[in-house]
Amino acid sequence: MTVIRVFFALVCIAFLPVLLADDAVVEYKVRAGYLYNFTKFITWTVDNSKTFNLCVLGDDPFAELIDPIEKLSVMERVIKVFRFDSFKSMDKQPHCHILYISSSIKEGLHLRNFNDTLVVGESEQFIDQGGMIGFVNRQGKIKLQINLEMITRSGLKISAKLLEVADVVKGAE
Repeated sequence: MTVIRVFFALVCIAFLPVLLADDAVVEYKVRAGYLYNFTKFITWTVDNSKTFNLCVLGDDPFAELIDPIEKLSVMERVIKVFRFDSFKSMDKQPHCHILYISSSIKEGLHLRNFNDTLVVGESEQFIDQGGMIGFVNRQGKIKLQINLEMITRSGLKISAKLLEVADVVKGAE
C-alpha cells in the first residue's frame, strides 16, 4: 500500500506544474504539438526549401512555447519558425509550409491563394473564411475542424488518420 501512495505522490508532483499552469499556456502547448504532428499526416509537394517553414501570422499566441519545435526536423529538413504581423510582411519571404493565423488577423483568407501551404487558425469562423484546419475549444478540449476542399485545392494531401480524429466540416463527400 505504501508503494502505491509513493507512486501516486510522485505522479502528482510530476504533473503539478501542468495542473497549476495557466489554461491558455496549456492550450497553446497542445496546439504547438498539433502543428508538429500535422507534418506526419500531410503530404507536401517536393520543393527546394532548405528548411521546413512554420509561420505564425498576427499576434503570436505561442510566444516561446513554439520555439523548441526548431530542434525538430521534417522531411529531412530542420524546422524554422517565422513570425509575421501581416500578410504584406510575408511578401518575398521563404515559403511557409504551415501558416498559423492567429485570431488577431481580420483580413479575408478567401481572397488568398495558398498553394502547398497548410493554413491553420484559431477563430470560430476560420473554416468559413477559407481556412484549412481550425482549432476550436469545446468544453475545455481542443478539437480540429477540417476544410477538406481547401486542403485539396492547395495541392496538399491529407492522411485518412488525421481525418478520423477531426470534424470534416467542408468538402466531405
